[in-house]
Amino acid sequence: MKRSLLIIKPGFIEHHDGIVKMLNEHGVNVLAEKTMVLNDDLINKHYAEHIGRPYFESLKEYMQRSEVVVIFAEGESDELVAEIRTLLGDKANPAPGTIRYVYGIGSTTENVMHASDSDASAERELNIFFPELV
Repeated sequence: MKRSLLIIKPGFIEHHDGIVKMLNEHGVNVLAEKTMVLNDDLINKHYAEHIGRPYFESLKEYMQRSEVVVIFAEGESDELVAEIRTLLGDKANPAPGTIRYVYGIGSTTENVMHASDSDASAERELNIFFPELV
């Protein structure tokens, strides 16, 4: 089984059921999830590579605006992370049928959700949010 971390971002959690349905239809299963407001420590660990960049403070403010849903996803595909990112869609111009197209793109920062960008990132992110399951 391959694994990935997803975060339904502030302002979009009302689409949780539809997003999970789309994931399930593409062979992605939700192993666990948490609804939470992200504290500074979690944001700094999760977005560590972005600290110090000009957009970091606005990203941090956005991610703390309200609750998020953090999802531990798994699937049998060896390309799970890439397949989830394809299903998620492009931040600026998502293709029809993708999660960002169906539920709204927001902007490059304030969009529907985050998905791990590699197997290594998935493991690092899962260890931050679901250490009890990794």
